[in-house]
Amino acid sequence: MSTAPKYLPSYTIDDYQKWEGNWELIDGVPLAMSSPFAPHERIVTRLARMIGNAIENQKCQCEVYTNLDWIVAKDTVIRPDLMVVCDPQPMRHLERPPAFMAEVLSTYTRLTDLNTKRSIAQQNGVKNYLILCPDEKTIVEASGAQVVDIDPTSIWTMHLCDGCEIQIDATVLFD
Repeated sequence: MSTAPKYLPSYTIDDYQKWEGNWELIDGVPLAMSSPFAPHERIVTRLARMIGNAIENQKCQCEVYTNLDWIVAKDTVIRPDLMVVCDPQPMRHLERPPAFMAEVLSTYTRLTDLNTKRSIAQQNGVKNYLILCPDEKTIVEASGAQVVDIDPTSIWTMHLCDGCEIQIDATVLFD
């Protein structure tokens, strides 16, 4: 039996910015991001297009991002599948909570999206957190302590910021 102390590395945003490839950093622990499959990307693209069109129609001062890092803390950087950011817009990475965040579940990210990222969103004041499951064709709104199943055959309203409410048509999200 070894008497050597166990060493668990802890990384920061400074380390993260030097890495190649796609990573997230949660509480100093690096997580490699896998390449998403087509059903995942179809849902992200459809949701981004729908929200983007609704924002434009409402003339909201918000933007949709599908590949932007959110620097949550010195040791935590996540890249949600989709975020909506209302004014002011970031020049590099987002460094404050988005108005909306969505994760599309996959085999590899399911637990992180359902637990860790949801907790990060909740603790940092993200008003709207949506979890979409392509396999089960389900949508869950997990905003704050409230968890609500959304009927995938419905249209629902989401408040993004002052004067900006948009409607989401869930019927077009799944194949």
